[in-house]
Amino acid sequence: MSLPHHTDPSLAEHFKKEEWLKDLFDHAHDLIQIVHPDGTILYVNNAWSNLLGYREEEIIGKSLYSFIEETNKNAYIAYRNAILQNRETENNIIFSLIGKQGQRITVEGSVSVKQTPEGVPLYTRGIFRDITLKLKNESQLKSFHEELKEREQNLQRLLTYAPDAVVVIDKDSRIIFWNPKAETIFGWTAAEVMHQPLSGTIVPPQYREAHDMGMKRYLATGDAHVMDKTIEITALNKKGEEFYISLTISKTVQKGEVVFIAFIRDIRAQKANQLELERKTKELERSNDNLEEFAHAASHDLKEPIRKVQTFASRLKESLAPKMTATEKGYFERMEIAAKRMGLLVDDLLEYSHVSQGEDGLETIDLSQSLRTVLEDLEVAIEEKGAVVTIGELPQIKGHKRQIQQLFQNLLSNGLKYTRPEVVPQIHISGGLVRGEETGLSLTTEEGNRSFHFIKVQDNGIGFEQKDADRIFKMFQRLHGKAEYSGTGVGLSIVRKVVENHKGYITAESQPNEGARFTIFLPAEIV
Repeated sequence: MSLPHHTDPSLAEHFKKEEWLKDLFDHAHDLIQIVHPDGTILYVNNAWSNLLGYREEEIIGKSLYSFIEETNKNAYIAYRNAILQNRETENNIIFSLIGKQGQRITVEGSVSVKQTPEGVPLYTRGIFRDITLKLKNESQLKSFHEELKEREQNLQRLLTYAPDAVVVIDKDSRIIFWNPKAETIFGWTAAEVMHQPLSGTIVPPQYREAHDMGMKRYLATGDAHVMDKTIEITALNKKGEEFYISLTISKTVQKGEVVFIAFIRDIRAQKANQLELERKTKELERSNDNLEEFAHAASHDLKEPIRKVQTFASRLKESLAPKMTATEKGYFERMEIAAKRMGLLVDDLLEYSHVSQGEDGLETIDLSQSLRTVLEDLEVAIEEKGAVVTIGELPQIKGHKRQIQQLFQNLLSNGLKYTRPEVVPQIHISGGLVRGEETGLSLTTEEGNRSFHFIKVQDNGIGFEQKDADRIFKMFQRLHGKAEYSGTGVGLSIVRKVVENHKGYITAESQPNEGARFTIFLPAEIV
């Protein structure tokens, strides 16, 4: 988010911390604005600038009030001041903005205030929806109702070609009009539903009693709970599928009899987007929690031992320098290089833990080359264990190179650590391509039709109980004591984090003393 130069440091720091929200805001359909208490615009999303026709530099740093239609300005200022002062006010406000070409755009929404812990306002947040067309349609609809008695034939034509489904029922709740859009949405032709009860067609079973009771109550008392209101509810189509619709019901008179007109819009896609947004929000919250845990581990449990290794190695090298052979000096040099590389790796991971990774930075990765680099780092451990590492065919993928190397580093280190006594450790790495529906994972239909790269890492170590397959990936979770096997309990949680960052999946299969197999599935195309 770009801020005006006069923004105070605490506010700038706050925005820096919330930078990850920008992409979410910029792709929202609603108008989103962030405004300094004095009315200076700090940020608007793409929907805001596009709707009004201004470039970003024509908006940021300007007074919000200069974009508000003159007759609405005082009411908006009073509303916003009440929000800033924590006074009770209406939840929503309707006002008009003026576009660059002079067009009048009416919006509806609300404003909230962000405060410091001391209660000092930092900025206000506004989220609005363009209701210009909605108001225009409502105005037209009201006009149509007033003219219905005299111009029923013209209204019939208008309803027939309406962009939404239009269903008209009589006081007995029987269908007397069913436009072409209703045929498209629900699957029944007008001939199939004409004069049929509405409850027997599009009303789901759980709502039928309430629908019938509501009709009786209205006809008896004139009391209507949903009349002239837009609600979201589910409906049935001809196939028996239940899906979300937006429904508005109005009353009118046709040939002297009361009838009810339902305007219906299919909002399945909108609901799916809403659910996906909620899922992504929860995923992001969970991700942030994991990153905080990892940052703590990296800064306290990893960096300090590295510093000690480097310090004491340096002291020992200086003390023993006159007595060392060339081979021994070479050992010290390799130890120093390894410690330095480890320090850099921890710094990289610590930095990564504070950064929300996106598609920026993705590159084509030769997994075979990445694995060779990791094997060089683990050369000493492999030699000490006498391990045999074999590599099958591995694909090229799109991803974050450093993270993929860390994934291999931790999986191979895991295989080298948890070995059985007097058994030569063997680790085999292989890969290939598979369709989502063939992975055995619980995937959506869309994911089931995608292709996934798979990477298998198989060892012949001590294994574990299958019931612990999920536990081993959790931060600081260990199945064995430190006296038996060293480690911090971070390695496999890092592996799973890397897989999640690449929008993939990981499974673990094992039995005690039968080794372990880790299988990673990464989308062939990052989406």
